[in-house]
Amino acid sequence: MLHHSIMLKTKTAMPAVRSNSVHRSRLLQKMDAGLQCRLTTLYAPAGYGKTTLLSQWAHQYGGSTVWLSLDEMDNDLIRFWRYIVFTLSESGFAELSERMEPAMKATSHTSIFTFIDSLLNELAATTQPLAIILDDYHVISDETIHNSLAYFLEYLPSHVHLYIASRNTLPFSTVKWNVRHEVCHIESGQFLFSYQETDSFYRQVHDLPLTETQIEQLVKSTEGWIAGLQLAAISLVNTENHDQFFAGFTGSHRNISEYLFHEVIMRLPEEERSFLLKTSVLARMDAHVCQALTSLPQCQQMLTRLHRQNIFLIPLDDYGTWYRYHHLFADFLRSQLEQTAPGEARKLHRLASESYAERGMTDEAIDHAIAATDYTLAASFLAQHIPVLLQRGEFSSFLKTLDSIPDHENHFSPLFRLIYVFLLVACGFTDRAELALTQLEQSAASLEDSTEHQQFLSGLFFVRANLVFATGDFESWIASSSQLSGELPESPLFYHFNYNTTEPFIRRTRFGLKGMLSDQTEAVGKHFSSILEAHGWKDSLINLYTIQALAEGLYEENRLEESLDHLQRVRLVALQKQIPGLLVPYALTSAKHKLVEGNFVAARKIISETRETVTSWGGSYWLNPLQAFLAHIAIQEGDIALAKTELSKLPPPILNQPSIQRELEVLTYVRLLLAQQQEQEALRILTILKPSSIREELLISQVDIAILQALAHQQCGNKKEALAFLHEALLIGGNNCYVRSFLDEGTAMSHLLHDYQLRLKKRSQQPGPSVSAAYVNQLLSLFPKKMEKRKAPLIEPLTGKEMIILSMLAEGASNKMIADELGNTLGTVKVYLHRIYGKLGVTNRTQALLKAQEISLLENSPVD
Repeated sequence: MLHHSIMLKTKTAMPAVRSNSVHRSRLLQKMDAGLQCRLTTLYAPAGYGKTTLLSQWAHQYGGSTVWLSLDEMDNDLIRFWRYIVFTLSESGFAELSERMEPAMKATSHTSIFTFIDSLLNELAATTQPLAIILDDYHVISDETIHNSLAYFLEYLPSHVHLYIASRNTLPFSTVKWNVRHEVCHIESGQFLFSYQETDSFYRQVHDLPLTETQIEQLVKSTEGWIAGLQLAAISLVNTENHDQFFAGFTGSHRNISEYLFHEVIMRLPEEERSFLLKTSVLARMDAHVCQALTSLPQCQQMLTRLHRQNIFLIPLDDYGTWYRYHHLFADFLRSQLEQTAPGEARKLHRLASESYAERGMTDEAIDHAIAATDYTLAASFLAQHIPVLLQRGEFSSFLKTLDSIPDHENHFSPLFRLIYVFLLVACGFTDRAELALTQLEQSAASLEDSTEHQQFLSGLFFVRANLVFATGDFESWIASSSQLSGELPESPLFYHFNYNTTEPFIRRTRFGLKGMLSDQTEAVGKHFSSILEAHGWKDSLINLYTIQALAEGLYEENRLEESLDHLQRVRLVALQKQIPGLLVPYALTSAKHKLVEGNFVAARKIISETRETVTSWGGSYWLNPLQAFLAHIAIQEGDIALAKTELSKLPPPILNQPSIQRELEVLTYVRLLLAQQQEQEALRILTILKPSSIREELLISQVDIAILQALAHQQCGNKKEALAFLHEALLIGGNNCYVRSFLDEGTAMSHLLHDYQLRLKKRSQQPGPSVSAAYVNQLLSLFPKKMEKRKAPLIEPLTGKEMIILSMLAEGASNKMIADELGNTLGTVKVYLHRIYGKLGVTNRTQALLKAQEISLLENSPVD
């Protein structure tokens, strides 16, 4: 589940609106106009009322609204989108967090865009108008977040609207949407209060019946700047001589803010003034942490009183528990604190850190310990929190936290410094990682032999291996890794890290190199596993995932016995440790082996038993790919009715909103469509999936999709297009030792490869990248001989659907039985039979079966 902290809820709670606030009709109308656009922006400096306007509009809006207040710590791609999902799930999108969690975890081996695709599909499945509000977007500086948000905007469903408040213009282009009139901008000049709004503000909100002259003077001096008007109001409430106040109230709003803040602060009682200064170090506060900083016993009453006085205190929930200061006011208070009590802020940060730590709010405790420059305290909290921080996958945020602590050698243990290097690798800073790892190896060489040192060496091997996989420098790693000797303890932090929480095949993950296969990758995998086993890490997750990845690769290369040998080593430990991300790939690969043997019963048994096991573990996410594979087995058997039944058990959005993350399920559905002669719908879905497979650099997916596109066009009679898509698949397959991806498609692929082979012979030189004729010949040689043996060539090869019908004819099925089984009309079946007879050069059913037997399309075909 997503990380649901108290602080997170304060970021996603919509600020309350005062019942007597000024109703800004002209701006609220502009906000309503934004519902006709995909994006509405609110650009203005601090103190212009952006947040107030957003919350006022959100409370009156009739559709669903979600709110996220951003801060500096949100400059982490995963954290940013995790918060988006959380705020959606808290605001009427029940169970969205749970459904999106697998997609979030998958970002360890897919790009954020695949996650966003899944989120967009979830939003597209709703019809209720939705406004997503991002406040204070100017704090976001991470380029990857800007790019991801621009992508999100590009594909936003028409009933979803994004509202962004920022002090600056957006750091990504909105020109395209401007041209389409899909952006609504509200800029600083539009936020300025008019005379009428200023008059209403003082009468309604502050009960200050000022004269026309005084209102005019305030409007002129503040230029309608709401923060200035608010400051003036607080000062007026706390002074009896209004004339004296106005006499000193001169100049533009650009130089009155400090004067007014001084006016506000100096007129407050000492206890309140002290409270404000001491709590200014807090980004968010409740009575508990305020008491830790001020030692006042009645902090809840103080917060309530300050809010009632309009002292720039913004409530963050509906219960009056959590608050924050207006950003301008907070900045002023902190500067005053530093002027009046230099160094006091660090002491207050430490008190805040300890207060948060007592309540288990470790994120906040760490932040305040660092702000206090108490790096020893920060490091101790971090050490306790490492598993949680790694589990969240917010590696960029974790890295920034560690980078903010100087002198790692003094504050962190060698094992902790290894985690830092691991984060550098995970975030793509491989050059920095190499340097840091080299320095760490040198400094650790002098460590005394101990359990901690042994665990360090164990972790060192792990991190170095991760760096090698990130850089591809396999040869130097093989040379250096051989120097490791003796048994070492497993580091649970590294060796039991669960690499797979979403993918039905390890080869699709980054750990499985996304489908890359070569002699070198195999050698590295086997060498890596042998070292792990030699040092006593045989049953570690990292070793078992390596073995499973090798088993899948060996299956693809058609080295079936070797693949089975590797699989045997996975099952028992996957069951003992209850790791569905390991057991499911094992089961699917094992079932594939049974399908090669033609043992459909055994394949179905493996998948059904795995479903029962995973269900008992509570791994509901994994049931869908297993369910889809049961349908895949049925299609292989030619039992289309059963395949339809099995796929009907999947949640409709999986098939209605195709996503690369659910590729196994979606491609099984595509195969069913092809079996039902619905080629155009199959091609439409494949066209949706293909760009994602290329973007994610998923070689295995690109091959599978291109193969199905080829078979779909073959089935439509579009030979030229079919061969073009087959060429795409063969290019990747030839470079990566792919065999079974082609063999498992059976007769239809055999026919298509024969046609491709003929074209290769006719064209000695192909335009663009070429496919090796030897590779094509190798593939054809591996198909069962009955597929190649022909006494007389067919006029045109039978399509996959036609082969299924021919097989049903051989089983004695009537036209009506075939129609019922395939979900077609009798007329459609007769059309198919007419095509089959034409291709076989016969005129009736009996002749068709005899001809099929003669040319080995079917074995021992019964004849009526």
